[in-house]
Amino acid sequence: MKFAVVGSGKFGRELTKILLNNHHEVLIYSRRIQEIESINNDSKSLSGFVFPNSKNLTATTDLKDLADVKYIFLTFSSKDISFMLNKIPVTDQQIFISCIKGFENNLGVLPSEMLIEKFGVKKENLIVLSGPNLSREIAKKELTATVLAGENKKAMSEVAESLKNEFFIPFINTDRYGVELAGALKNIYAIVSGYFHAKGVGENTIGFLLTKSLEEIRVFSEARGANSSTFLGLAGVGDFFSTALSKDSRNYKFGEMLATGLNATEALAKINDTVEGYQTSLAVHKKSLELGLNLSILNFLIELYDSEKSLDEASKILVPEGIDNDIRTY
Repeated sequence: MKFAVVGSGKFGRELTKILLNNHHEVLIYSRRIQEIESINNDSKSLSGFVFPNSKNLTATTDLKDLADVKYIFLTFSSKDISFMLNKIPVTDQQIFISCIKGFENNLGVLPSEMLIEKFGVKKENLIVLSGPNLSREIAKKELTATVLAGENKKAMSEVAESLKNEFFIPFINTDRYGVELAGALKNIYAIVSGYFHAKGVGENTIGFLLTKSLEEIRVFSEARGANSSTFLGLAGVGDFFSTALSKDSRNYKFGEMLATGLNATEALAKINDTVEGYQTSLAVHKKSLELGLNLSILNFLIELYDSEKSLDEASKILVPEGIDNDIRTY
Protein backbone atom coordinates (compact mmCIF):
# COMPACT_ATOMS: atom_id res chain seq x y z
CA MET A 1 0.00 0.00 0.00
CA LYS A 2 1.25 3.51 -0.81
CA PHE A 3 1.12 6.45 1.59
CA ALA A 4 2.14 10.09 1.46
CA VAL A 5 3.48 12.05 4.43
CA VAL A 6 3.24 15.83 4.04
CA GLY A 7 5.84 17.31 6.35
CA SER A 8 9.32 16.02 7.21
CA GLY A 9 9.39 17.16 10.82
CA LYS A 10 10.00 14.81 13.74
CA PHE A 11 6.54 13.22 13.80
CA GLY A 12 6.34 12.96 10.01
CA ARG A 13 9.68 11.18 9.94
CA GLU A 14 8.64 8.72 12.65
CA LEU A 15 5.39 7.88 10.81
CA THR A 16 7.39 7.38 7.62
CA LYS A 17 9.79 5.05 9.42
CA ILE A 18 6.92 2.98 10.85
CA LEU A 19 5.26 2.65 7.44
CA LEU A 20 8.55 1.71 5.74
CA ASN A 21 9.33 -0.91 8.38
CA ASN A 22 5.83 -2.32 7.75
CA HIS A 23 6.82 -2.69 4.06
CA HIS A 24 4.68 0.11 2.60
CA GLU A 25 5.64 2.60 -0.08
CA VAL A 26 5.96 6.18 1.16
CA LEU A 27 6.14 9.52 -0.63
CA ILE A 28 7.36 12.21 1.77
CA TYR A 29 7.02 15.92 1.07
CA SER A 30 9.24 18.76 2.25
CA ARG A 31 9.54 22.38 1.10
CA ARG A 32 13.32 22.22 1.49
CA ILE A 33 15.12 21.13 -1.67
CA GLN A 34 18.28 20.14 0.24
CA GLU A 35 16.20 17.92 2.51
CA ILE A 36 14.64 16.17 -0.48
CA GLU A 37 18.02 15.64 -2.12
CA SER A 38 19.45 14.22 1.09
CA ILE A 39 16.56 11.76 1.48
CA ASN A 40 16.59 10.64 -2.15
CA ASN A 41 20.38 10.38 -2.44
CA ASP A 42 21.47 9.28 1.05
CA SER A 43 18.26 7.92 2.67
CA LYS A 44 18.54 10.39 5.52
CA SER A 45 17.29 13.83 6.48
CA LEU A 46 19.53 16.86 6.92
CA SER A 47 19.24 16.33 10.69
CA GLY A 48 20.77 12.85 10.28
CA PHE A 49 17.55 10.83 10.63
CA VAL A 50 18.09 7.55 8.71
CA PHE A 51 15.15 6.03 6.85
CA PRO A 52 14.93 2.21 6.66
CA ASN A 53 13.88 0.25 3.55
CA SER A 54 14.66 3.34 1.49
CA LYS A 55 13.94 1.54 -1.78
CA ASN A 56 10.27 2.13 -0.92
CA LEU A 57 10.79 5.82 -0.13
CA THR A 58 10.62 8.81 -2.46
CA ALA A 59 10.91 12.46 -1.40
CA THR A 60 9.41 15.38 -3.32
CA THR A 61 8.95 19.15 -3.19
CA ASP A 62 5.98 18.98 -5.60
CA LEU A 63 2.59 18.44 -3.95
CA LYS A 64 1.12 17.52 -7.33
CA ASP A 65 2.90 14.16 -6.92
CA LEU A 66 0.29 13.33 -4.24
CA ALA A 67 -2.50 13.11 -6.82
CA ASP A 68 -2.27 9.32 -7.23
CA VAL A 69 -1.75 8.48 -3.53
CA LYS A 70 -4.81 7.22 -1.63
CA TYR A 71 -3.71 7.78 1.98
CA ILE A 72 -2.16 11.16 2.84
CA PHE A 73 -0.84 12.03 6.32
CA LEU A 74 -0.77 15.76 7.11
CA THR A 75 1.94 16.38 9.72
CA PHE A 76 2.75 20.08 9.32
CA SER A 77 2.14 22.85 11.86
CA SER A 78 -1.30 24.42 12.30
CA LYS A 79 0.15 27.82 11.33
CA ASP A 80 0.78 26.43 7.82
CA ILE A 81 -2.72 25.02 7.24
CA SER A 82 -3.97 27.53 4.67
CA PHE A 83 -0.67 27.74 2.81
CA MET A 84 -0.29 23.96 2.50
CA LEU A 85 -3.88 23.01 1.78
CA ASN A 86 -4.07 25.51 -1.04
CA LYS A 87 -1.39 23.49 -2.83
CA ILE A 88 -2.52 19.91 -2.15
CA PRO A 89 -4.61 18.30 -4.92
CA VAL A 90 -7.88 16.88 -3.57
CA THR A 91 -9.81 14.00 -5.19
CA ASP A 92 -12.74 11.88 -4.03
CA GLN A 93 -10.49 8.81 -3.93
CA GLN A 94 -8.08 10.19 -1.34
CA ILE A 95 -8.18 9.68 2.43
CA PHE A 96 -6.61 12.48 4.45
CA ILE A 97 -5.21 11.68 7.91
CA SER A 98 -4.77 14.93 9.82
CA CYS A 99 -2.09 14.86 12.53
CA ILE A 100 -2.32 18.65 12.92
CA LYS A 101 -2.97 19.86 16.46
CA GLY A 102 -4.32 23.38 16.71
CA PHE A 103 -6.51 25.89 14.93
CA GLU A 104 -6.10 27.91 11.77
CA ASN A 105 -4.75 31.15 13.23
CA ASN A 106 -6.76 33.69 11.30
CA LEU A 107 -10.13 31.94 11.24
CA GLY A 108 -9.97 29.97 14.51
CA VAL A 109 -11.28 26.79 12.84
CA LEU A 110 -10.04 23.23 13.19
CA PRO A 111 -7.96 21.59 10.44
CA SER A 112 -10.79 19.14 9.65
CA GLU A 113 -13.20 22.05 9.29
CA MET A 114 -10.82 23.68 6.83
CA LEU A 115 -10.46 20.46 4.85
CA ILE A 116 -14.22 19.93 4.63
CA GLU A 117 -15.56 23.47 4.27
CA LYS A 118 -12.85 25.20 2.25
CA PHE A 119 -11.16 22.40 0.32
CA GLY A 120 -14.06 20.05 -0.35
CA VAL A 121 -12.80 16.92 1.37
CA LYS A 122 -15.72 14.59 2.11
CA LYS A 123 -16.30 13.75 5.78
CA GLU A 124 -15.96 10.03 5.05
CA ASN A 125 -12.53 10.72 3.51
CA LEU A 126 -11.15 12.40 6.62
CA ILE A 127 -9.44 10.82 9.62
CA VAL A 128 -7.87 12.56 12.60
CA LEU A 129 -4.83 11.02 14.29
CA SER A 130 -4.12 12.12 17.85
CA GLY A 131 -2.98 10.82 21.22
CA PRO A 132 0.02 10.79 23.57
CA ASN A 133 2.52 10.56 20.71
CA LEU A 134 5.79 12.25 21.69
CA SER A 135 8.13 11.79 18.72
CA ARG A 136 11.28 11.23 20.77
CA GLU A 137 9.62 8.32 22.61
CA ILE A 138 8.32 6.77 19.41
CA ALA A 139 11.92 6.96 18.16
CA LYS A 140 13.01 4.99 21.23
CA LYS A 141 10.25 2.43 20.55
CA GLU A 142 8.52 3.23 23.82
CA LEU A 143 5.09 1.56 23.96
CA THR A 144 2.79 4.18 22.43
CA ALA A 145 -0.93 4.34 21.67
CA THR A 146 -2.62 6.58 19.12
CA VAL A 147 -6.23 7.24 18.12
CA LEU A 148 -7.68 7.30 14.60
CA ALA A 149 -11.03 9.08 14.56
CA GLY A 150 -13.53 9.46 11.76
CA GLU A 151 -16.67 8.14 10.08
CA ASN A 152 -15.11 5.65 7.66
CA LYS A 153 -14.40 2.56 9.76
CA LYS A 154 -13.02 0.62 6.80
CA ALA A 155 -10.47 3.32 6.02
CA MET A 156 -9.56 3.71 9.69
CA SER A 157 -9.00 -0.03 10.01
CA GLU A 158 -6.76 -0.07 6.93
CA VAL A 159 -4.66 2.81 8.26
CA ALA A 160 -4.51 1.24 11.73
CA GLU A 161 -3.30 -2.09 10.33
CA SER A 162 -0.68 -0.30 8.25
CA LEU A 163 0.70 1.54 11.30
CA LYS A 164 0.47 -1.13 13.98
CA ASN A 165 3.66 -2.76 15.19
CA GLU A 166 5.03 -4.06 18.48
CA PHE A 167 5.29 -0.58 20.07
CA PHE A 168 2.90 1.71 18.13
CA ILE A 169 -0.71 0.69 18.83
CA PRO A 170 -3.62 2.43 17.04
CA PHE A 171 -7.17 2.55 18.42
CA ILE A 172 -10.34 3.70 16.64
CA ASN A 173 -12.89 6.35 17.68
CA THR A 174 -15.92 7.74 15.83
CA ASP A 175 -15.83 11.16 17.56
CA ARG A 176 -13.50 12.91 15.11
CA TYR A 177 -14.48 16.32 16.43
CA GLY A 178 -13.77 15.47 20.07
CA VAL A 179 -10.44 13.80 19.32
CA GLU A 180 -9.30 16.77 17.26
CA LEU A 181 -10.40 19.32 19.86
CA ALA A 182 -8.65 17.40 22.65
CA GLY A 183 -5.43 17.34 20.63
CA ALA A 184 -5.57 21.08 20.08
CA LEU A 185 -6.69 22.20 23.53
CA LYS A 186 -4.19 20.21 25.57
CA ASN A 187 -1.38 22.44 24.31
CA ILE A 188 -2.99 25.47 25.98
CA TYR A 189 -3.04 23.87 29.39
CA ALA A 190 0.47 22.46 29.02
CA ILE A 191 1.56 26.11 29.06
CA VAL A 192 -0.25 26.63 32.37
CA SER A 193 1.27 23.43 33.73
CA GLY A 194 4.77 24.65 32.89
CA TYR A 195 4.00 27.96 34.59
CA PHE A 196 2.78 26.36 37.85
CA HIS A 197 5.62 23.83 37.93
CA ALA A 198 8.14 26.65 37.52
CA LYS A 199 6.52 28.43 40.47
CA GLY A 200 7.41 25.41 42.59
CA VAL A 201 3.94 24.34 43.74
CA GLY A 202 3.33 20.93 45.31
CA GLU A 203 1.83 17.79 43.79
CA ASN A 204 -1.56 18.48 45.37
CA THR A 205 -1.76 21.78 43.51
CA ILE A 206 -0.64 20.19 40.25
CA GLY A 207 -3.31 17.53 40.61
CA PHE A 208 -5.88 20.26 41.28
CA LEU A 209 -4.69 22.32 38.30
CA LEU A 210 -4.59 19.47 35.77
CA THR A 211 -8.01 18.16 36.78
CA LYS A 212 -9.61 21.58 36.39
CA SER A 213 -7.71 22.14 33.14
CA LEU A 214 -9.14 18.92 31.73
CA GLU A 215 -12.55 20.11 32.89
CA GLU A 216 -12.17 23.31 30.85
CA ILE A 217 -11.14 21.25 27.82
CA ARG A 218 -14.27 19.12 28.23
CA VAL A 219 -16.60 22.07 28.83
CA PHE A 220 -15.38 23.96 25.77
CA SER A 221 -15.48 20.87 23.57
CA GLU A 222 -18.98 19.87 24.67
CA ALA A 223 -20.15 23.41 23.89
CA ARG A 224 -18.84 22.83 20.37
CA GLY A 225 -20.59 19.47 20.01
CA ALA A 226 -18.00 16.90 21.08
CA ASN A 227 -18.78 13.72 23.02
CA SER A 228 -17.75 14.03 26.69
CA SER A 229 -16.69 10.37 26.88
CA THR A 230 -13.91 11.05 24.36
CA PHE A 231 -12.02 12.99 27.04
CA LEU A 232 -11.66 9.87 29.17
CA GLY A 233 -9.72 8.17 26.39
CA LEU A 234 -6.25 8.37 24.89
CA ALA A 235 -6.88 11.58 22.95
CA GLY A 236 -8.20 13.25 26.10
CA VAL A 237 -6.70 12.22 29.42
CA GLY A 238 -3.84 10.29 27.81
CA ASP A 239 -2.55 13.01 25.51
CA PHE A 240 -3.24 15.80 27.97
CA PHE A 241 -1.26 14.36 30.88
CA SER A 242 1.71 13.23 28.77
CA THR A 243 1.99 16.74 27.31
CA ALA A 244 1.18 18.73 30.44
CA LEU A 245 3.84 16.86 32.44
CA SER A 246 6.54 16.79 29.77
CA LYS A 247 9.40 19.17 30.49
CA ASP A 248 10.53 18.74 26.88
CA SER A 249 7.26 20.14 25.51
CA ARG A 250 7.66 23.57 23.91
CA ASN A 251 4.31 24.56 25.43
CA TYR A 252 5.53 23.55 28.90
CA LYS A 253 8.80 25.45 28.39
CA PHE A 254 6.87 28.51 27.22
CA GLY A 255 4.90 28.40 30.48
CA GLU A 256 8.12 28.13 32.48
CA MET A 257 9.42 31.28 30.79
CA LEU A 258 6.21 33.17 31.52
CA ALA A 259 6.74 32.25 35.18
CA THR A 260 10.08 34.11 35.16
CA GLY A 261 8.30 37.35 34.29
CA LEU A 262 8.77 37.34 30.52
CA ASN A 263 5.77 38.41 28.44
CA ALA A 264 4.51 36.24 25.58
CA THR A 265 6.52 38.01 22.88
CA GLU A 266 9.75 37.72 24.86
CA ALA A 267 9.16 34.05 25.72
CA LEU A 268 8.35 33.14 22.11
CA ALA A 269 11.51 34.87 20.91
CA LYS A 270 13.57 32.93 23.42
CA ILE A 271 12.10 29.57 22.40
CA ASN A 272 12.50 30.45 18.70
CA ASP A 273 10.21 27.62 17.61
CA THR A 274 6.50 26.99 17.14
CA VAL A 275 4.47 26.99 20.37
CA GLU A 276 1.15 25.55 19.20
CA GLY A 277 -0.66 26.35 22.44
CA TYR A 278 -0.08 30.09 22.15
CA GLN A 279 -2.05 30.74 18.97
CA THR A 280 -4.58 28.07 19.96
CA SER A 281 -5.23 29.83 23.28
CA LEU A 282 -6.01 33.10 21.52
CA ALA A 283 -8.48 31.42 19.14
CA VAL A 284 -10.14 29.38 21.90
CA HIS A 285 -10.42 32.37 24.23
CA LYS A 286 -12.18 34.37 21.54
CA LYS A 287 -14.56 31.49 20.83
CA SER A 288 -15.22 30.86 24.53
CA LEU A 289 -16.40 34.44 24.96
CA GLU A 290 -18.72 34.03 21.97
CA LEU A 291 -20.12 30.87 23.57
CA GLY A 292 -20.59 32.57 26.95
CA LEU A 293 -18.14 30.25 28.74
CA ASN A 294 -16.20 31.34 31.80
CA LEU A 295 -12.92 29.42 31.55
CA SER A 296 -10.96 30.88 34.45
CA ILE A 297 -7.66 29.10 33.76
CA LEU A 298 -7.69 30.15 30.11
CA ASN A 299 -8.67 33.71 31.06
CA PHE A 300 -5.73 33.86 33.46
CA LEU A 301 -3.33 32.66 30.77
CA ILE A 302 -4.44 35.34 28.32
CA GLU A 303 -3.82 38.01 30.99
CA LEU A 304 -0.45 36.45 31.78
CA TYR A 305 0.74 37.02 28.22
CA ASP A 306 0.87 40.77 28.83
CA SER A 307 1.43 41.14 32.57
CA GLU A 308 3.37 39.23 35.21
CA LYS A 309 1.31 37.50 37.91
CA SER A 310 2.23 36.42 41.43
CA LEU A 311 1.69 32.84 42.58
CA ASP A 312 -1.09 34.06 44.88
CA GLU A 313 -2.88 35.62 41.92
CA ALA A 314 -2.37 32.45 39.90
CA SER A 315 -3.70 30.19 42.65
CA LYS A 316 -6.92 32.17 42.95
CA ILE A 317 -8.08 30.98 39.52
CA LEU A 318 -8.61 27.51 40.98
CA VAL A 319 -10.59 28.57 44.02
CA PRO A 320 -14.36 29.13 43.61
CA GLU A 321 -16.07 31.90 45.54
CA GLY A 322 -18.44 29.51 47.30
CA ILE A 323 -18.80 25.74 47.53
CA ASP A 324 -18.80 24.44 43.97
CA ASN A 325 -19.68 21.09 42.39
CA ASP A 326 -16.78 18.76 41.79
CA ILE A 327 -17.80 18.19 38.15
CA ARG A 328 -18.94 21.34 36.39
CA THR A 329 -21.60 21.34 33.71
CA TYR A 330 -23.15 24.05 31.54
